[in-house]
This record gives sequence, structure tokens and C-alpha cells, in this order.
Amino acid sequence: MTEGATRREALTAARNATVGGAGMLTLSSSSSAQDVGIQPSLLALASTKSPDMVPANVRAIRTEGFAYPGDGGAGIYHRVASPPDHLGWFRSRDGGCWELSSMQPSIKEFGAVGDGRVDDRAAIQGAIDFAAKRGGGTVIIPAGRFRLVTVQAPDATGPIGLWMRSGVRLQGVDRMRSVLILADGQRGPGTFGRIIASADLVDASLDNFTLEANRSGQRTERDATNGAAIMLGTAGKHVERVRIERLIVRDANGQGIQVVGHPNAVGRDIVIRGNRVERSSFIGIQVSHFIGLVIDDNDVLDCRDNGIDVYGDNFVTKSNVVTSTQASITHNRIRRCESGVFLETVADVDVTGNLFDACRGTGLHINRIHGEPSGIMVTGNRTTATPIGASMTGDFGGVTFQGNHFSKFTVAALQFGLNGDGNVSFVAAIGNTFDCRHTTCPVVFGCAPNGVLSWIRIADNIVMGLPRPDQLFVNLFKTNNDVNVGNFIGVQTSF
Repeated sequence: MTEGATRREALTAARNATVGGAGMLTLSSSSSAQDVGIQPSLLALASTKSPDMVPANVRAIRTEGFAYPGDGGAGIYHRVASPPDHLGWFRSRDGGCWELSSMQPSIKEFGAVGDGRVDDRAAIQGAIDFAAKRGGGTVIIPAGRFRLVTVQAPDATGPIGLWMRSGVRLQGVDRMRSVLILADGQRGPGTFGRIIASADLVDASLDNFTLEANRSGQRTERDATNGAAIMLGTAGKHVERVRIERLIVRDANGQGIQVVGHPNAVGRDIVIRGNRVERSSFIGIQVSHFIGLVIDDNDVLDCRDNGIDVYGDNFVTKSNVVTSTQASITHNRIRRCESGVFLETVADVDVTGNLFDACRGTGLHINRIHGEPSGIMVTGNRTTATPIGASMTGDFGGVTFQGNHFSKFTVAALQFGLNGDGNVSFVAAIGNTFDCRHTTCPVVFGCAPNGVLSWIRIADNIVMGLPRPDQLFVNLFKTNNDVNVGNFIGVQTSF
């Protein structure tokens, strides 16, 4: 071969390939990497679906897309000796294996489309599993509508959309534009359906996206009470250091957001903050069996049952010791639910600065099953346009209402007993404001003739609107032990 022929071959190869910055080599469709007699540090390919032959000396590849250039799934891959045990890899034409290197992979790097028609479940699950296999990390949900068709859960507990893994943070770029949507027809009769689920889960979070649970698309199975849009934990499993923040959860079948513990495996350090939950067919936010819970700054609207529900009865041993303790329920806004907050068999709970508006039953209800509720502080809340401001049933170990504001109630601001039944004990109501300008019902109402009312203190509460003195405290309990009702400020009446 002459020198001129060699030069012509080199010029032809140069026209078929361009070398970019940082040593990147880009191949045209008419050449392969082996046509080029240089040693690039980073090779550019169109996508993972059209891989070329790659020289043995190339250690890294950059794709311009997942299925095609510009589809949002561009990524950097490194050569590995054998196929990894996740979906974040592809094989080039020469047989080489290339593993995704991204520290914060987008679900589009795994083939998610986001057009609201394609089933993106497998791609999103692949991204979650990839992050978990690498020891944890953030998975990005870009803007788009990502449709989910359910599959059987790994633990065979029913249909799920996505299975969360420990150490993974599933995060949208904008909760208004990063949207996961359940496909139509995913709930059958009696199915325990969940869209995002897990069993054991540690150091995980969901953040900054919308989950459209699509009740209307489930046709006759649209009004379930079991299942949830999000259910983290299942009976007997462990949930710890989990955060659910800045989500919009709409039209859930069952619960909107649910974190499930067990008397023998309580959850720990759970944060649910800054979410908006709308139109659940049962409960908006529910957490059971925990030590350390924060539910803060959430909007919960138009749920068929309770807006926020926390539960801690030991149904295994039926002990009088609760299994849910150390909770802070603060600065939430609950509108048009059955009850705003329902506390059942819990201890050491702070309920502060919440708004309960137009709930159908009570703003706050405290109930006992077996374990004794105690150390419950209810301070600085506002309840309006709700029949009962707060109601209680059970013998407690200490409940205090202080500095709360009640208005536009139609049954009572505070009610001992519910539906004419139940004992109530160890409750103090001090320094609250009862606005009676739009009501003629009792302010404080003991409604259980067959129950026992014990160790009650009502003092220094402000009454606005000057109700009739006999409406300040109406007590139907036949048995009373140490019930101490002091003066109401605004109406000087003694009992």
C-alpha cells in the first residue's frame, strides 16, 4: 500500500467520525468504532438499542438516549466483565457489557416514556432496583405522565405498581409535572391493591411528585377500604427512617398514604410532611405501631373517613400498654373528612396548630381499645363548621386541651363519650376559646348516661356569644367521680 493510499484511508475514516471535547468519539451510522485508529476515553453511541462494535481499549460510553437520541434517557456507561443483576446495562455488538454509571439515574435511562399511554412500570422499577443494588441513592422522575400497570407483589400480598427498596429516594423534579398514574382496571373484587408498596423498608423516601390513583378508572371497585395509593410496611415487617414529603396523592382506593407497623415490629422515625391528599375512598393518612412520628404541614381534603388516623393497639397480647408513642401532628389542614384527626390507643402525642374545617363528624377524636392513651397534648388548634369540635371515649392516662379555638359547632365543642356510650377519665380543658355566636348547642357535653365520667377538670375557658348558662356544661353521665368544672370567662356561672 502506497503512502498516498494510506492517507486517503485515514481521511475517509476522519470523515466518518468526529472527535469531541474531553476525548469523546462520535460514530456516524456508516462506521464502527473499529474503523478509527485512535484511542478515545469516552465513546458516544446513539442509544442502548443500536450499539456498535466497540474497541477493546474503550472503557466508557455515552449514549444520546435510551431507545433513540434525545428521548431523555442519555447516560454514561462503563465496561464490566459480566452482565450485572439489574436492568441498568446493555450489550454492544461485539459482546461487551456496559453498566450505567449515573449516581442519580432518571427513570428515562431505563426506558420510561411518560406519555400517559405506555406502561412505564418495569422501567421505573428497574431504576429503583438499580439504585438499591448500588447501596441506595436518588432516582429521578422527570416531567411526564408515567402510567403503571400492576403486577403481583414480591411477597404475594396482592397487586402493586412499584416496590420500594431500602436506601432509595424516589424524587420528582416538580410535583405538578412529575406524575405517576395508575392504569384503568387494576382493582378486582377483594384485591389488596397498592400503587407504591414495600415490606421491610429502611432509609427510604418519596418526594416531590404526584400520584394519581385513578379511582374512577377502577369502575365497580372504586370504593375500597383496604389497600392504599402508598402503603409502606406490611404486618410483621420493619419500617424505619422513612420520609414522605411534597407529594400530591389523588383519588386513592383505600388509604392515600399508609405506613404500617406491627406490635412486634414497630416503625421508627417516620416523617410525613408537606403533602396534599385528596378524595381517598377511606382514610387520607394513616400510621400504625410506631416510635417517633411527624405528620406536619399536610393538606388532607374530601376523604370518606378520617383525614389523619394514628393507631397503636396491641391486638396480639391485648396489653394496656400502647404500641404507638412519640408523635407530633402539627400545622395540618384537614377539610371535609369524617374526622380531622383520629387518635386510637396512642401515647405521648402532640397535636398542635392544626385546622379542622367542615369535617362531618369531629375535628379530633381520641379513643381507647386496650392500651391506655396518655400524655396527649392538644394545643393551638382551630376547629370550625364541624358538628363536634373534639370527642373522647375511654379511660385515659392524661389528655389536655389548651389554647384551642372552636367555632360553628352544632353538637358540642367538647364531647365526653360518643354515640351515647363510653367511660371517659383524666381529661383537662384549660384556656380554650368557645365561639358560640353561631350555635345553640351545649359547649361541653357528657353524652353517655351509662358510662362513668372521672377526674375531669374544665377551667378558665373563654366563651364568646354568651350562651345560656345551662348550655355551658350538659352532663348526662349518671356516675361522676371528681368532675371539676370551673368558671367560664365571659359568663360568670358556677357549678
